[in-house]
Formats: sequence, C-alpha cells, structure tokens
Amino acid sequence: MTLNSSPGDGITDDAIKVGWIGDLTGPTASAQAFNAHGSQAYFECSNADGGLFGRMWEFFAEDDGYNAEKSAIALTKLIEDEEVIALVDLGGSGQAAQAIPELEATGVPVIGPPQTVDPTLGSGQFFHNIVAYGDQADIFVGEAANRLGDASNAVVMGIVLEVPSGTEYASYVQDSVIAAGGTYVGTEYVGLRVQEATAQILKLQSAIDQYGVNMVALHGAPYHNELVLKAMSAAGITDIPVVGIHGVASNSIFENSPEDVTDDTYGVHSFKTSSSDIEAAAMMTRCANLAGYPGEDLVNNFAHGFVNSYILHRAIEKAAAANNGDVTRASLTKALQGKFDTMGISCDIDWTTSNHSPCGAPFTMDRATGGMVPAGEFSEYAEFLDGVYGIDPVTFEVEIAINSSPDDGITDDAIKVGWIGDLTGPTASAQAFNAHGSQAYFECSNADGGLGGRMWEFFAEDDGYNA
Repeated sequence: MTLNSSPGDGITDDAIKVGWIGDLTGPTASAQAFNAHGSQAYFECSNADGGLFGRMWEFFAEDDGYNAEKSAIALTKLIEDEEVIALVDLGGSGQAAQAIPELEATGVPVIGPPQTVDPTLGSGQFFHNIVAYGDQADIFVGEAANRLGDASNAVVMGIVLEVPSGTEYASYVQDSVIAAGGTYVGTEYVGLRVQEATAQILKLQSAIDQYGVNMVALHGAPYHNELVLKAMSAAGITDIPVVGIHGVASNSIFENSPEDVTDDTYGVHSFKTSSSDIEAAAMMTRCANLAGYPGEDLVNNFAHGFVNSYILHRAIEKAAAANNGDVTRASLTKALQGKFDTMGISCDIDWTTSNHSPCGAPFTMDRATGGMVPAGEFSEYAEFLDGVYGIDPVTFEVEIAINSSPDDGITDDAIKVGWIGDLTGPTASAQAFNAHGSQAYFECSNADGGLGGRMWEFFAEDDGYNA
C-alpha cells in the first residue's frame, strides 16, 4: 500500500495532521485532558515505531476551556489553517452540537467524541464509540436490577450538572427507570462553577425520608462529582449506591472522595484500562510512559483517546487500500463506515450501518492497582440497551459492487443458485421444507430489490431420493 500526499486534507509528504478540541484548563479539564493525553500517547508511540506510510503524526490539541466561542475558533483554525484530516475528539456537549454545520460543510470526521448527545447522533460526521446518555441510563437500570433484585424496586433521584447534557441524561434516566417499573422522584442541578453541593444533598436527604430513595444517578465532570460525594459523606448518606455517567468513572474521584461513599460508586464507561487483562494493556502502559503521562493508562478517558487514534490509524490504511493511496476527508469518512477491532479496550466497533456502536458497563476503582475496572463484562449489560434515543442515529447506505461472471452464475441481471433434493420421493416430507425456506428467502430479497441490482434465480432440482 501507498499513501499519496493531499495537503488540503491533512496529508503532506512527511506528516499526517490530526486535531483535538476540548477542555484542558477549564471546569471539565479533570475529565477531558486524559482523552487528549491518550491520543497523544498513541501518536508518539506510532511515531517512535516509524509512523504511518513513512509519515509522522502531527497532533494539534486545542484548549477551549469549556467555552463555546473558543471552541468554534479552534475548529476553524484546525480545519482551515492546519488542514487536519480528522478530529479524534470534540469535547463538550454544546460545543460538539454547534460544530455540526462546519464539520458537515468541510467533510471532517470526528472519531469518538467523549459525550454522545442526541444532536451528534444525527450527524454522519460523528463516529460514536462511547455509550450514549440513553445507553448509560439503560445500564443504570441494569445495575439497579442487579442490586435490587428487580429494577422495579428502584427509587431514584438524579443529581446532574447544569448543562444541556445533564438535562438530557436526567431525562433518559427518568424514562428508563419508569419504563422498568421503578420510581424517579426528581432531579437536582449542580451549577458549573459552584464550590459545594450541600443544598443538593439536603434535597437528597429529604427525598430519602419522604420517598425511600435507594439509588442516585450522577452526572458531571470529576470536580463536580467529588463535591456531591463529599457532601453525601458529610451528611452521613453512605449506604445508597451511586451510578453515574462516564464522568464518574474517574480515578481522581475515588482518590479524593471519602471511601465510605466511593466503595459503592460506579460510572458507566466503554473503555477498559491497562489494569484489565486485555491485548492493549502493555502497549498503553508503554505509550503513556513514553509521552510523559505515567499512570494515566489506568484511566478510562486515556484509554478512550488512545483507541480513537488507533482506529484513525486503521481507517487511513483502509482508505488508502480502497482508493489507490488517495486518502481525503471524504474517503476517510467512508472508510470509517466499517468494523474495527479495539485491542480489547472496548467492544469491537461496527459502524457499517450506523454512526453509533454502543458498549458499556459500570466501572469503579480497584484500589489494589489504582486502575478503573468494570463491575461486569460489557456483554452482561448489552441486554439492557434498548436503542431508543431522542434522535435516530445516522444510518449509512452500504454500497455493494458485483461484477458479472456468467460462468460462475452471476450475469448482468441475475445471481443463479441451485438446490438438489427429494421433493417427491420417500424423504420429501423433510427435504421439501429446506427448498421452500431457501426459495422464500430469495423471493423476499427480490421483492426488496435483490442484491447488487440483480435478482436471485433459484433452480430446485428434484432427485426423488435417487442417486
């Protein structure tokens, strides 16, 4: 394989340019910075191993400080000035949503944004590999069923950050809990720049006394989640499970908050760390050390950033193979519409027909290793994912090109298939059904347009059970 230069699409004679936008210094930096470090670590390791197609990765990380205006400026800079081929992150729910028109106009794909709000599910430029808020609410219900015997026994209060994604998450939890037969008593909001959460915990105590709340659904960045957990401990509320979004699956929360609360606190996430027995474990540790981020390979968000860059690497290879070395933003976006392994970090990705590939489980910290670990395997929670969102994820059309080969049963307008068996002899009472099943499938497929613009031709030969 070769890779041809396309400077306007981020591929020069000696570099592949990749962008990242998120909060490195603002109120959610305690979560988003790890995503940037994970991507950077992957690229530095790859460069140390020779890069890709003889080119070095150039990684441009833009800090928006969780400010929508700064995010918009950064996006234009990366697309127009740096001319990046793709983004491996675009943090902040509002920031991601506002970027959709520019991304769609320029054809720049975003791999693995750290949040999955409804607006980005509806854009074909976003390729999601973290559980959406709707999925996280479903997994919350799954954990409620595990804890309480049945999700109908759950009495839930939501405590969420006062941002659009917080409102969305609370709404999903409410809908999922009620659909499972449980009770949702209400939502308390935490301001983005507050320094304590006492008022919200007073409301929680009141709800415990009045309604018997037995689970808390938590949303926010690590800093805000720490405020909530510390306030719960101070109020003596230490025997209620807390299950929250991926922002709760943060090592710092468990390191900085009282153990009497964090020993039963979980955050739903999609990416295993190096403390799990996975193929990528040693590689993540090596790359974290090489990039100057030792120990961050134990963090879920680092793993997310790492696997995003790995997927981009593989997608560029796919696009080059499919287009004689010509990789553009458009051909890369097309190449992303497929399947990718994750070296065990997450479920295998399948973006063949949709831009959303959900996978998740509740994570907590293993104090022996300091790494985040899942409460159960991803497969154990898959049954709770109902695939219902406020907006339908993008559906990709799969294009199938079939060349004619008449001697092999493929003509310009037909695909010829044979069947041989007993339709009239002593075993016809069994074999005829096999023929009917095959015929039925082909007739249904023809009614739906056939395959590759061709109709199936089914030739059933009756041998009467005679050799």
